[in-house]
Amino acid sequence: MIQYNSQLTFKRIILAPLVLAFCVVLLLVYKYTQGVSDDIEAEYSKVTQDLAHSVKLLGSLNYSFSTYFTHESELLPSKTAYNKSIEQDGFCLWTPSDEAIQSAYRADARKVLEIDYAVKALPKACQSNSPIYNDILSKLLLAPTFSFLNGLEAYISGLYYLSPLGYIISSPADLVTNIHKDAIPIMQTRPYWLEAKSGKSVIRLTGPVMDVATNKLVLTISTGLFDQNKFEGMVLVDIIISKLSSNRAPLYQHITFQVLGKDPLPENAWLPRKVLIGGVKTNQVMYFKFDWEKEVSLFFVREKTSLFEIFVLYFLTVLSLIYWRARDEKHHFHILALHDPMTGLLNRRGFNQEYQLKCPLSFEAVTIFDIDNFKQINDTHGHDVGDQAIIFVGNALKMNTRNDDIVARFGGEEFIVYMQSETIDTMNLAMERIRKEIESGSLEVIPSGFTVSGGIAIQDKKRTLGLRELIKQADEKLYQAKKAGKNKVIY
Repeated sequence: MIQYNSQLTFKRIILAPLVLAFCVVLLLVYKYTQGVSDDIEAEYSKVTQDLAHSVKLLGSLNYSFSTYFTHESELLPSKTAYNKSIEQDGFCLWTPSDEAIQSAYRADARKVLEIDYAVKALPKACQSNSPIYNDILSKLLLAPTFSFLNGLEAYISGLYYLSPLGYIISSPADLVTNIHKDAIPIMQTRPYWLEAKSGKSVIRLTGPVMDVATNKLVLTISTGLFDQNKFEGMVLVDIIISKLSSNRAPLYQHITFQVLGKDPLPENAWLPRKVLIGGVKTNQVMYFKFDWEKEVSLFFVREKTSLFEIFVLYFLTVLSLIYWRARDEKHHFHILALHDPMTGLLNRRGFNQEYQLKCPLSFEAVTIFDIDNFKQINDTHGHDVGDQAIIFVGNALKMNTRNDDIVARFGGEEFIVYMQSETIDTMNLAMERIRKEIESGSLEVIPSGFTVSGGIAIQDKKRTLGLRELIKQADEKLYQAKKAGKNKVIY
């Protein structure tokens, strides 16, 4: 019996490419994750470099103050005119007058330098005869340097000097104009101030904290100023965290700073790194704030081309497999059209096609076999046993013929064999041998066994008779064998 057992089931056609596509997507996700990790490491490196650069800017301020302390006696107070006023919070505010800036700097220099600084101090700072007034006036020689350094990098929120006398010089001016009146006393209680006041010369990174002036999270780099071991205040740089990053990827929205050991890291903290800057005391950890929803969305946006290609490839693969299965089924149906489904032998159409391809030798023969008393077998033993008898005869014919021979079932219990040979006797003996094999082997099908009769029609290679005439002659010989008592082959 011919069965169609294709490995390309529709389940496999759909699932096999799907599994492959899923593996490719997993590989794409892995590659994307590695890329994100590399981007994060690059951002960490960039952030560390920016912080180190800020330390150098702070160092230049420190150097300016050191030079000032060394040559303070030789320097004249600033001649720049300042606007001084008592603010609503009761503090004294100093700002450079526009006229003084215009007279001190050319127009092109003013545009480049962007002079922007201010001083906020205790009310006594507005009294010209007070010590704090004169101290501010002398320190303001360095104020333009604040403006220049503050404009170098976009991530620098501001630079300022905090004096032990209780005033602040800052750039930009907004840092002090918007400062709370309690800010200076609070800053003078901070660990970095107390540490410097005790005589320790340390560069320290603190934060993150929310900056009141900008309403943004900032980190602060600070260091103490000393003149012959005398504490002279501190210089500080505020750095806007959100700007400590490149623009090549939106990672800056997710990099977060946290004080080390203060609170446990959140569950979505990915690739945490301790902030390490040479020569700076740090106590911060930075990490990538992983957001599954946003990262999945970003993955689809970034990899949409690759995902589309995978989908198209999957679709084309499924179509190809469907086409392959359809072609396989077509081939199977073609075989079914030429074969007998029960025995797997050729049918009449298949036999005719195969015969047309044969080039005869000296002689060719067509033999028709018919199972004797087949109706009695069906009636006595049932149609299932009758089917077994038909299958047995078909197998016996296949086993006892050559590859070059043609064996077919013509219908019912009738079979046909085409054979070629150089002698007639060879073909007659072969057909007789087949008859005997069937007779002896039929005991396996039914206990009493059964027999077959056959009729042989032979012609030489000239083929004076067509196939139809040969079959007709063989059928007549078969009829003679049946009338002569059955279980014989007549030629």
